[in-house]
Amino acid sequence: MDVDVCIVGGGLVGLAASIAFARQGRQVKLLEAFDLKQADPAELDARSIALSYSTIQIFQSLGLWQGLRKYAAAITDIHVSSAGHFGVTRLKASDLQLDAMGYVIEYHHLIQNLLEAAEKEPNIELMTPAKVISVQQNNTFVTLQYDFAGNPDSLNAALLVAADGAGSSVREHLGITAETMEYNQAAIVTNVKIKQPSTGCAFERFTADGPLALLPLPNQRYALVWTNTPLRTDALMQSSDAVFMQQLYRKFGYRLGLFEQIGTRVRFDLKLTRASRLTAGRAVLIGNAANSLHPVAGQGFNLALRDIGVLFDLMSGRDLYSDQLQAQLELYQQKRADDQNQAVTYGNGLVELFSNNIPVLSHLRAGALAALDLCPLIKQEVSWQGMGYGSGCSSLMRGTSE
Repeated sequence: MDVDVCIVGGGLVGLAASIAFARQGRQVKLLEAFDLKQADPAELDARSIALSYSTIQIFQSLGLWQGLRKYAAAITDIHVSSAGHFGVTRLKASDLQLDAMGYVIEYHHLIQNLLEAAEKEPNIELMTPAKVISVQQNNTFVTLQYDFAGNPDSLNAALLVAADGAGSSVREHLGITAETMEYNQAAIVTNVKIKQPSTGCAFERFTADGPLALLPLPNQRYALVWTNTPLRTDALMQSSDAVFMQQLYRKFGYRLGLFEQIGTRVRFDLKLTRASRLTAGRAVLIGNAANSLHPVAGQGFNLALRDIGVLFDLMSGRDLYSDQLQAQLELYQQKRADDQNQAVTYGNGLVELFSNNIPVLSHLRAGALAALDLCPLIKQEVSWQGMGYGSGCSSLMRGTSE
């Protein structure tokens, strides 16, 4: 047997999973098709990731948060509104006796720190560029044939973890089908610089064409994720910075004062991808290979980290070479069902409820936001669910790997 665990996909999710398994003393091989090392982008061109409170706890448990904290901006408040209507909901970390409900960090800082942690871990062997050619398995192990830097190679592993994204080749090799649903929306991702210091407030604003989110970053910057119809997105992509900012003011207003600069805009088509199942024999899907979500609730990466937390607990103290492994993976599928279904249902519900101009619905959703703001207990429940604690809690989510 070559390794205990083979993880395919060396992005954020695959790196985090490899570190988690290495902390259990497992021998891990991580295969990634692309070079992970990259130059730092310009300050206004960096892509950002929202980290929920549960994700911060997982990073704490894995000994990673101390190195990441200096690059992250805290979310102390969340302001939710509907364009053109009176309803507003405000969620506050202080109401939950917390310093922050989550943090926002730029992608390049996060992946560089995870990559450095993985490279320092003696139990992890990172192989890149490595592309999977075939996957075969029996009751004892999984065999992968792959191309490593132009040379064919193979390995045997007790457990195969697919973390290779929404278009997962491993999922296809395993014969697991996936359902795709088009949202008929596209998102523009960029950063904006504001004149005054950030207060730590994140904004989620719903418009008839789609949601708009502004998330705090260090150095008087905000990460913008703006969802629209594909046609309107194309027009915004082609507009000048001045016109783009004027359109942003029209939809968002002047809650953050004036925008001074805008970074490079990047366009993404939005669709939901869900695997029909999460396991096949000695193989398991995590992250976007299992569920690729709409960005409206910012749950994609955080849902993946909760996948890792549950898998970590189920594998803890287990003999991966035992014939009981498949039963443990079936249990993983059962344990992840509620959380994953809730995340998909919640995101789809927000898109369907808020991304339209139907008059009756417009008044109902405005009233719902206003009513929610007046119900502290319900707001706390919504807040804890948004922070990742709606469907159980793994040991890593409690801030400890014990």
